[in-house]
Amino acid sequence: MNIRTFWLIILKIIGISLVINGLSIVLQSTTTISSLYAYNQGNANTLLITAFTIVTTLIFYFFILWLFVFKTDWLIKTLQLDKGFDEDKINLSFQLKHVLNIAIIITGALLIIDSLPELCKQIFTFFQFKNIMNEQQSTVWIIFYFVKGILGYALITNSGKITSFIEQKAVNDNKDSE
Repeated sequence: MNIRTFWLIILKIIGISLVINGLSIVLQSTTTISSLYAYNQGNANTLLITAFTIVTTLIFYFFILWLFVFKTDWLIKTLQLDKGFDEDKINLSFQLKHVLNIAIIITGALLIIDSLPELCKQIFTFFQFKNIMNEQQSTVWIIFYFVKGILGYALITNSGKITSFIEQKAVNDNKDSE
């Protein structure tokens, strides 16, 4: 494996994990904004500021995803990550396909590990405070952690297809840059 391939793998993993972890921030800001809007009883300034904040956050996370997953070569060239090494190759007996497959499976497992306790907590909270508080906010979190767990499961079970897609995209990007 050469240095460039190593950095491609590392940056793609970082980008995907940043975006996945950022989904909870987007959801939290959305629920906070809806609560703030309800508390201020429809104040237009509050609505504009909060809408701007959500849109800016979403643009930032989509930019990070685009930059780290689809423009990884440009990022490596700009930051000169492949410069300054004594050797051009890292001697590992792994193929790129296997490393990507393992990384996708680990990411899916981390999603499940992260979402399962929170899902149980939210379900418990939902039933505990069903009569006291608004059920809608707890329901949103239950759905979010359920979908996050399903996404982790989908990553684990479809890791081969995702690896093939990433390899195909990398080959197409290399052809376009030549």
